[in-house]
Amino acid sequence: MFAKEWTLLLVSFLFSAIAVAATPLKESSQVKESSQAYPKHCVVVTGTASTEDVSKAFARQMAIRNGLKLASMQNNLSIDSDQVVKDYTLTKDMTHFTSHSKVSKFIIMDEGVKEPEFDDLFNEKGLKKSPEEIKKLQTYQVRMEVCLTEDPKACNNIPGNHYQPKLAIARPVTTDSYGAADISNLLVGYQNELERRLKNQGYQNLLMLEDSSVIDPNQAVGPNLSPEVLDPVRESTGAQFLLLSVIRSISAHNEDPKLWNDIKRFYNREVQPNARYIEVDFYVVDLVNHKVVSQNRKGFDVKGDVVVGRDRPFGTNAFFATDTGMIFHALLQEQTQSVYSYLNCRPVETRIIDIRDGEYIVFLSRESGARVGDELAVYHNFGRPVRYQGMDLGLDSKPAGFLKIKRIQSKFAVAEILAKEGLIQVGDTVRSW
Repeated sequence: MFAKEWTLLLVSFLFSAIAVAATPLKESSQVKESSQAYPKHCVVVTGTASTEDVSKAFARQMAIRNGLKLASMQNNLSIDSDQVVKDYTLTKDMTHFTSHSKVSKFIIMDEGVKEPEFDDLFNEKGLKKSPEEIKKLQTYQVRMEVCLTEDPKACNNIPGNHYQPKLAIARPVTTDSYGAADISNLLVGYQNELERRLKNQGYQNLLMLEDSSVIDPNQAVGPNLSPEVLDPVRESTGAQFLLLSVIRSISAHNEDPKLWNDIKRFYNREVQPNARYIEVDFYVVDLVNHKVVSQNRKGFDVKGDVVVGRDRPFGTNAFFATDTGMIFHALLQEQTQSVYSYLNCRPVETRIIDIRDGEYIVFLSRESGARVGDELAVYHNFGRPVRYQGMDLGLDSKPAGFLKIKRIQSKFAVAEILAKEGLIQVGDTVRSW
């Protein structure tokens, strides 16, 4: 009885320590403050960008980026300097600036092309420059009021901060199938609970994978990061990230003194397990760059009535009413909180999958948070894949333009050119900002 009460107390403590997840933001240029406890600090800045060999629309987008960067450097800024002096001579001087503020909203107050200053119209010989030379000196300027916040729950990718990258949830695997013999529907139930809890926290851009082939069974069980394995998942689902879970331990055992267990066996009484150790590893895999970007391990001891029984399948109320079920509840809460915290406000990255009559088809669903009128940045991929020691490191890319969403269908978005600089084609990368 004491062991059971101790278990309930432990789980209650775990539940109370779980932080409340942030609600996804719903606006791009005017983002709601996520908490009144963090006062906003507004500044007026002027972002500039060269118009040389680019359209005004493209220069405007780059000027907005420049303005947001300048604004973020005007509040809560830390400066790290590294200087080396040798023989009374400064041989190294490096300064690193880090802003701890995030953009909560911005308003464009004035914008347009700025002509060069009078002195810049003449060359060093005093002769007036040609119209072509003068045009190259023009810059596009955007005067903006930018409001900053230090709220840790706020997004710092403006615009596009209301997006949610698509997350695929793979079916978990376990390395302790014998220890899970008393639990039915463990793997499918665990996967379903991950989806349900992430959606309850506000993460809607999810899909379920029916197999666990992305786990590599030939090594110590962990993610298989081979492009041959991950690329088909990304191509077929459009997912940007993949969630993998490995239940490392779920074994149950008896911790009573040996003498007491021997007495029970002498009287033909069954020795039931009264302790269990549960441990789960989970990984967030970047399907674009083929790497693990977040990895965690959670484990808890539970004592008491730890045997579940096949008549209480994983995920049911009857299951979560058991001592083992309460520990799984705590594990799932911590896992979903960790995954949500990592993915929330991450920039969305997808691809152009078709071009039809001047319209660009983007692999982007409504669940991602995309809306008609949103602006997306395009990066043109060029050259052959970069390889190093047998590894495919991907393609080189450069900014190519901006798209504006015209229509959104169930599994894709239709966009038009907002500003273009260079070639844009099928397969090019599209990012929320």
